[in-house]
This record gives sequence, C-alpha cells and structure tokens, in this order.
Amino acid sequence: TGTIRLKGLFPNIDRLLWPGQFVNVVLTLGFHEGAVIAPASAIQTGPGGEYVFVIKDDQTVEARPVTLDHLIDQEAIVKMGLTPGERVVTDGQLRLSPGVKVEIKQPAAAAR
Repeated sequence: TGTIRLKGLFPNIDRLLWPGQFVNVVLTLGFHEGAVIAPASAIQTGPGGEYVFVIKDDQTVEARPVTLDHLIDQEAIVKMGLTPGERVVTDGQLRLSPGVKVEIKQPAAAAR
C-alpha cells in the first residue's frame, strides 16, 4: 500500500510530539539534479525494453528506447534516451507506429 514503518531520532524541543502519536512523514531519499522527467503514462514496454513515442517537429512520432532510473508516482526519471524539452505521447500509443502523424490536444480543464 506504500506504507513503510520508520523509526527515527530527532529533537522535540517544543514537545509537540508524544510517544505513540501517529504522524505522516515525507522522506526525501535523494535528489536527481538535472534529471529528465517524463509522465509515467508515456513509458511503454516492448520486446527491447522501455521506450517512448517522441513527437518530432513535423508532428510525426518516433519510438525511442529509454533507460529509466526510477518510477515515482506518476513520473519517470529518464536516465538516457530523452533530452529536456522533448515532447512525448502520453495517450493512445496503441494506435501509433513510427512515422504516424499526431495531433496534440490540450489537457481537459479540471472538473468542478
């Protein structure tokens, strides 16, 4: 479920925390400075490993192999295969093949 039991030591100078109290904690395990991030929905898996469909300037796509560092929630840290600013397909990949022309749609407005 994503729940991990942790035990830690830290100062409690103001005595805001008491033994047995339940808290939610965010633990930062590290930073990936300069990392290329792609939506996890863009990552596809094929016989040769992971790949993404990259949208080229002429609105056609190419399948590009990528090497992932981590998948975190809805984002993938891409170690190799993408450069910052490249656009990737996040929906409808089953209908694509290299060279197919795509239409970029803006995300739907949030429901109110």
